[in-house]
Amino acid sequence: MSLSTLLSELLPGRNTAANTPESASEDGDGVPSVTVVYECRNCGTNVSAGTNRCPACESEDIVTYSIE
Repeated sequence: MSLSTLLSELLPGRNTAANTPESASEDGDGVPSVTVVYECRNCGTNVSAGTNRCPACESEDIVTYSIE
């Protein structure tokens, strides 16, 4: 189950599109895809790919996590 699916089930009615991690597609062997999360190291806000400055705290310390 993807993180975005889990969040949408836990928080119904909430728009999580802005904070949804990006997922690579599943390959033909049925191997789970890799989810990439971009997050502000200062405050923990999830941001989209290519974000240089956190919209919540203005920090420029954005990190990338790959979750398999």
